[in-house]
Amino acid sequence: MLTPGETDMLTERKIRDAKAESKPIFLWDQTVRGFGVKVTPQGTKTYVLNYRVNGRERRATLARCAELSLKAARERAGAELTAIRAGEADPLERRRTAREAPTVADLIERFLTVEGPARIERGRMTESTLTNYRRQCRAYLLPAIGKRRVADVKRGDVENLVSRLPSVTRNRVLALVSRLFTLAERWEWRAQHDNPARGVERSREEPRDRVLAPSEIAALGAALSEIENPFTAAAIRFLMLTGWRGAEARALRWENVNMETGEVLLPTTKTGRDMRTLGAAALEIIADLPRVNDNPHVFAGGRSAPVSYKTLHSAFVDACRQAGLEDCRIHDMRRTLATSAAATGLNLIGLRDLLNHKTTAMAARYARRADSALKRTQDEMADRMAAMLDGKAGDVVPLKNRHA
Repeated sequence: MLTPGETDMLTERKIRDAKAESKPIFLWDQTVRGFGVKVTPQGTKTYVLNYRVNGRERRATLARCAELSLKAARERAGAELTAIRAGEADPLERRRTAREAPTVADLIERFLTVEGPARIERGRMTESTLTNYRRQCRAYLLPAIGKRRVADVKRGDVENLVSRLPSVTRNRVLALVSRLFTLAERWEWRAQHDNPARGVERSREEPRDRVLAPSEIAALGAALSEIENPFTAAAIRFLMLTGWRGAEARALRWENVNMETGEVLLPTTKTGRDMRTLGAAALEIIADLPRVNDNPHVFAGGRSAPVSYKTLHSAFVDACRQAGLEDCRIHDMRRTLATSAAATGLNLIGLRDLLNHKTTAMAARYARRADSALKRTQDEMADRMAAMLDGKAGDVVPLKNRHA
């Protein structure tokens, strides 16, 4: 039964003049059944709508009177009643659903604690990748859109999120956002084919091509001799000799090294399980290292853990500074070794396997850089053109006319 109150054609003036004394009063509209205004003793006035769902009477607040005109409120009330009669969710149910709708923070939490570990277990993600995702979420996503409901995030929100990020970081964060909202669609937390990262422009990334010269390698080797931590210095030397990824070397365990055959098993790499062979110089580095009790890692760190990335990176930066090397990163040693291998004539398949890549695309880059035949041709052509520019007779061979 409706709460008793005054029933008449509502007007803006009537609402403005209405006052309640000891308890709220209701002014009901004659135009739209169930639509009215609630006036409290404190002077608060709100548009309300009474309706029935499954025989139960319910009342929903539509808006404060100061926020919406009477005409707009009446139209909204009529639209709500039409939707209710058509079987759609009523205002109170929609409001409850909205309150319980998952936020971006909920999406991130499920990804980091459930989906990510499950993918690691299936061999579809590494621990380091999940760690990077966790760092990106904490630094960029949660502060910007963490409180937003998953269903409400728009492309503009994502564009604002990455607008001031450096090129490489922008692309990595966009890739993570795209992955998260693809999962949201799969979990039915968001409409299908409505990923807000789709269409956001990626930044152009220039490939890094830093390669150490022989003199720089010698200077770095001398600087490594000054590092006190034997495991850190050995790890950097090992990376220089093998071209391995830093994470692969740090994860190396004694149980997976066969010193007699030189074979090493890596249960988990970027491309999956891998069996590799080490050269004599790399094996010698390992053989000279002491074994730390209860630590299974070749390049041991604290307790039973490997040397940390932070420790390794810090030592490398210090060594580069002492050696006078500029703009040098640990990964540059991998590129240097690959370019050197390409210069010896190793084919693309060999380069791919040496670097443990899935395709020959990166190997082709190293091969082009180390193409000695191309360099010789460039030198010869430059010499000939220089001679002609100086007015000297060049050994010019006329081209045949293809139409002759």
